Order: sequence, then C-alpha cells, then structure tokens
Amino acid sequence: MDKNYYVLIVLLFTLLLSGCNSNSAATNTEVKKENSTGSNTEAGGKKLRLGYINATGSTSEGKPALTGAEGWAVEKGFLQEELKKIGITEIEYYSFPNGPNLNEAMASGDIDLGIFGDTPALLARGAGQKTRLIGLANIYQDIWLVTNKKNGISKLEDLKGKTVAASNGSYMFRFVQGLLKEEGLLDEVKFVSLFPPEALASLERGDIQAYAFPTYMGPKHVKLGFPLVLQASKTTPELTGTSVIVATETYLDENPKFLSSWDALRKKSVVDLKEHSEEYFQFAADVSHQDLDVVRESIPLDNFREESFPDEGIKLLEGTKQFLAEQKLIKNDFDLEDWILRE
Repeated sequence: MDKNYYVLIVLLFTLLLSGCNSNSAATNTEVKKENSTGSNTEAGGKKLRLGYINATGSTSEGKPALTGAEGWAVEKGFLQEELKKIGITEIEYYSFPNGPNLNEAMASGDIDLGIFGDTPALLARGAGQKTRLIGLANIYQDIWLVTNKKNGISKLEDLKGKTVAASNGSYMFRFVQGLLKEEGLLDEVKFVSLFPPEALASLERGDIQAYAFPTYMGPKHVKLGFPLVLQASKTTPELTGTSVIVATETYLDENPKFLSSWDALRKKSVVDLKEHSEEYFQFAADVSHQDLDVVRESIPLDNFREESFPDEGIKLLEGTKQFLAEQKLIKNDFDLEDWILRE
C-alpha cells in the first residue's frame, strides 16, 4: 500500500474517534467560557450555553468574539431581548478552536447550542449524537488555498508529492479532500492537520507546501504575500462550507418555544446588519481583530440569509454529506430532512 495513502487512512480514522466520540468530555484547555450576559438571572430563569468557533478574535466588554448575524444579535441586544421573552435570562458563551472540540462539549452536555462548520456537525450526527439542525448561519463559506513563498507552486497539480494541511475535521478539511479527489490527487498528496494559527510558521519554514485557510485568515495571509493557489468560491463553489446552527434534542425538548424565538431574533438580526452594513463590517473587524478590507472580502453580506434553510444552503449541505458518506467518514448515513427541525 502506498505510504501516503496509509497515512491518510490513519488520519481519517483518528478524526472519527476524536471528533465524534459521544463519550468524550471537552477539555478545559480547549474551551474558553466567556462572560455571561444577564448575570443577574431572575429567579427560575433558564440558561442557554452557546458554543462557537474562535481562532482569531477576543472578547470585548463581556461579549463573545462572535460575528455574523448571531454576533450582531448579541451586539445589538436582539438575542438577549427575544430569549428573555421565553424565560431564558442567562446566556453563557463558550469558545472552541475547532468543530470536533465543540462536538465533544455538546455530546458531554456542556453546551446546548453550537454554531460551527457543516463537516464536524454532520460527522457527529452520523455518529449518533442527539442534535437537531435549526438553521444555517451562513452559506458559501469560503476557503483560500495558499502556498509558501519558496515553492513556485501555481496550480493544484504542482502539489503532487507535496504536503497540504488544514484543520482536521473542519469544512476546510472537507474542501481539501474533495478538491484532491476531483483532481485525482487524493493518493498523491500528503495531508497533515494544523489549526489556522499554527499554519503561518509551518508555511514560512517550508514544513507544508500549502494550507487551506478559513474566513478572515485566508485574505489576511494573501495580504501578507503568500501566493494564492485557488479560492473555493471562485473555482469550486460546490466545495465551499456552510456554517450550521445545531442544538441538542434535550435542550429543544425542555424549551419548546426556543426555536420560534431563535428564528425571529436571527431574521431580525440579518435584516438589521444589511441595513447597517458599514457599521456591521466595522463591528466584525473589531471583534475579529482583522483589517476592514479582510473582513469585507471574507464574508459577503449575501451569505447571510433571512430564511433558516435557504435552498442553496441545503444543496451545499447535501453535497457535503454525500461526499463524507462516499469516503466512509460518516459512520451511519442519514436523511438530512430527519435532522432538520423547522419552525
């Protein structure tokens, strides 16, 4: 068996064990709890524990480093106001470095709702995690495949025999695997797992020849002079990611009014951020600690939709699930409609 192919199989097996084990507990070193809003919880008030991915930003005045419509809802108070109407008077925010870690926290009962990439969410559901998909945070989530400054790599074929990296179990991981499969290079390229903040040093040392960067990090590194091999939205939009909103079945059962309240506050937030686009972009730049032009390029406002399940997003999600099933990464395939919970 080809050595690179064997390494890939081992990595994928490790992914399934680490990212989807419903008995795993979230580690304290990988979970950062932000300050709660509504700290003066009313007697008998309920709590929401919200998890999200944060690789670049930091908290400000007790608010999470969360952008998008959900972050804007926190910033403008929509989230707190709407949830208070149904008795949820305290919200805790938990920061995670990637999707598999968030999955572990959800499986162990440490968080109630997660906003993260489609790939880890699908893998967890396929492994039997008791969750429901309650919406799509954004669609066409972009990926930037950049190379180091020493290679002279200009096209995908140049990566044959080279090393490519992404965060294991992420939507960028799925992009790399899907891209290499389409080009017949899956067995010809070595894959290693690195979190985005680790990639800069590895690229500069030449340890890896290319890295698949997510939102914000992609345009930032192109701006730093790392050559762009390709950008998913411009070459393979079918391989872009979808940011999903997933809640545990237990939490939804205990809070039957939550779904309608969540849909309402999120729709209100999307409408408002588009009406105040310049203010929103500046907010996102401040929260993510990125330059304004990087933020503008990272997520076009059209990626945020008022409807919870836009047809384009469902099509992208179905394509991702199909790929993961074909590669035998999903333990048990399932009907997407059985996972979706509509208001």
